[in-house]
Amino acid sequence: MSVAPLNGLIALVNGFVDSAIGADGLPEHVRAKLLNQQLRSISRLAPAILATSVLVTVVYLVLTWQTASFWPVVAATGAINLVCLHNTCLVIKSKRRRDQGPSPSPVLRVLVSAVLLGSLWGLVLNLMPLGSSAAARSAATIGVGGMLCVSMMALVNYPQALAAFAIPLIVGALTAVLGLQTSPDIWAPAFLTTGIVCAMIVMTLKHAAAFVAHRASETSLKDKREIIGLLLREFEQSTSDWIWGFDGDGGINRLSGGFTAATGVSEDALIGADFLHFMRYITPPDDPIMARMETAVANQETFQDLELRVMADGKERWWNLTGKPAFDETGKSFGYIGTGSDVTDRKIAERRITTLAHHDPMTGLLNRTRFTEQLNSCVAKLERYGTPFSVLYLDLDQFKLVNDSRGHLAGDKLLVQVAKRVQDVVRETDWVARLGGDEFAIIVSTNSNAEAVAQLSLRLIENIGRPYIIDGDQVSIGVSIGIAMAPANGTRPDQILRNADLALYRAKADGRSVYRFFESQMDSEARERRLLEVELRDALSKDELVLYYQPLVSAVDEHTVGFEALIRWNHPMRGLVPPAEFIPVAEQSNLIVDIGDWTIEQACLAAASWPERMTVAVNLSAKHFRRSDIAVVVTKALSISGLAPERLEIEITEGLLLENPDEVVEKLTEIRRLGVTIAMDDFGTGYSSLSYLLKFPFDKIKIDRSFVDASSDDEVARDILKTIASLGKTLKLTITAEGVETREQADFLAGIACHQLQGFYFSRPLNSIDLPHYMLTHVLPQSKKFKDEAVAKLTAIRA
Repeated sequence: MSVAPLNGLIALVNGFVDSAIGADGLPEHVRAKLLNQQLRSISRLAPAILATSVLVTVVYLVLTWQTASFWPVVAATGAINLVCLHNTCLVIKSKRRRDQGPSPSPVLRVLVSAVLLGSLWGLVLNLMPLGSSAAARSAATIGVGGMLCVSMMALVNYPQALAAFAIPLIVGALTAVLGLQTSPDIWAPAFLTTGIVCAMIVMTLKHAAAFVAHRASETSLKDKREIIGLLLREFEQSTSDWIWGFDGDGGINRLSGGFTAATGVSEDALIGADFLHFMRYITPPDDPIMARMETAVANQETFQDLELRVMADGKERWWNLTGKPAFDETGKSFGYIGTGSDVTDRKIAERRITTLAHHDPMTGLLNRTRFTEQLNSCVAKLERYGTPFSVLYLDLDQFKLVNDSRGHLAGDKLLVQVAKRVQDVVRETDWVARLGGDEFAIIVSTNSNAEAVAQLSLRLIENIGRPYIIDGDQVSIGVSIGIAMAPANGTRPDQILRNADLALYRAKADGRSVYRFFESQMDSEARERRLLEVELRDALSKDELVLYYQPLVSAVDEHTVGFEALIRWNHPMRGLVPPAEFIPVAEQSNLIVDIGDWTIEQACLAAASWPERMTVAVNLSAKHFRRSDIAVVVTKALSISGLAPERLEIEITEGLLLENPDEVVEKLTEIRRLGVTIAMDDFGTGYSSLSYLLKFPFDKIKIDRSFVDASSDDEVARDILKTIASLGKTLKLTITAEGVETREQADFLAGIACHQLQGFYFSRPLNSIDLPHYMLTHVLPQSKKFKDEAVAKLTAIRA
């Protein structure tokens, strides 16, 4: 027999019952889960149904003992108990998955089992000797009622099964009653049973409807939770964020794996712990961001993107937290739920960007931009609270020598060590900056009185002046410091920094490796220098610069052999300005190049008109030599003037060779190839004069006037002069002594074999008027033509 019609009937009944209990509008997957729960509720009571069946069977068998009904009752109740035992065994062995709905087979099995049990119990009632035994009738009535009660408890959640069991049982009971004689004691229980059954049907439907509503809501909520859980898991897997939550008492009740990984604490240790207490424990004391979060939680407010610095798993980390209060249907808060993420990498990147923007990348000190901001901040405090402060301007001495001679890499290493020494000396409240090159600045914001700042400057000079080890070699430098006190030396940032720079300029001028406080006259001196620079720019175009010539005489016969060109500034208001006053100003600007080039050219033009044996010497500024293409300048001057190269002497000081000597030697070699004589001026005043003579083959050395001055009464100076003269003889160099002012000095220098003498004893520097006269009176005429030309020039000048 096909089960298709039976399944169709079951589907029809299910549709009717579902409509009655409100299950017809549920989604298919929810209805399937609901049916699964209905069948599981029946399964859980299968052992109870078996026990009830056994108990009723025993009672019925006792009542029918030794009657004709005994064996039929035995057969019927035996079948009943076998069915119940079979159902119980199926329940024990069955392990269905909760998330999978039942197939039609279990549903059909339950309904068939219910119909079969109801029909068999109805048959038992018809087999009982109800008409001959009052005890049997009472037992039947109680049995029917008991079975109905048990069936209602077991099958109440599934009305179809209850109907399948109760209807055959009631039909059987009514059939048994109809077979008896009509009497009140028979029909009363029948009507009572019928009424109870009707009440059971109504109650079952209502209970089933409530069960359906509850279970449907529960299933829907569970589905939503599963969906949320899936979304959260997907959220965690697809991002670096994590989930956290705590209950109404503040205890942590929700954590994701990302949170435990971020904290380095296990989930078991965190669950139940007070969230805010835990956060206070891992954040710095009195953290304002933590206080904001605590305030938001206290007020049950949402907080968003709070970035907290925490110590997690023994490391400093940065977290970004967002939280929102959770409320139930009544509007009562039952805790917080939120997300978090580790933003340490971003914060480190931001910090690195900030560091690069505000700090010197080499030394780690503040850069000029950040220093200016801090200086402005100190000035603002000065204006508002009257808080004084000081600015120290530092410039390294002899750093360029190290940088040029050893390379920029060595110079950078030296700057890093200097920066560290400066930081070791200053206090934590002081601000240190590298302004660029070898310039540093310090803002002393506390205890900035003159005495304290002076002591700080001495410590800086001492520490920075100690030797350094760079690439295995010892290097020594110094530092000069200019100091400006605020508000005494200024109330504007630019004014304070400028005055500190002026004080630094004075420190440099006073011998370096010293400190100087700003003084009011420094400002006037600076203004004087700026005015002098402006006037000096005009001096070239207005022909205010002139050359004077001081004779060089032979130490043997004191005949003039040449002249040294000495520049002067014939200022219209100041008069004759010596080079010591305007050359430093020219060197600070680029004017020294124009002035130096002009001097070489004019000296060559002048010498071209002298007797052929006369030479001209030009002393070059070190800055002019470095900034100008000196070989090109000399070549041009010789070409314009027509002067023979051997008649030109270029004098340099050994200070020029201190910085980047290889480049200097290369330039000197180019000039020497032209045939020009190269002389070392001020020989003996430096530390390495002899070594420089070996590095470059000079033609002449000029003994500094300080040795000549001391030779009159200093035996040591005389010995030094003898040694220099002997050295010149050994190296085949021409020796010139400058600064000769007495006969005694001239005789001594001639006696030790100096070749040339120069000084006031022979002649002061001569201007363009006195030079022709000197030529006539001191220089032996090479020809009558030269003498006639000299007389003509002198007559023309005086006319």
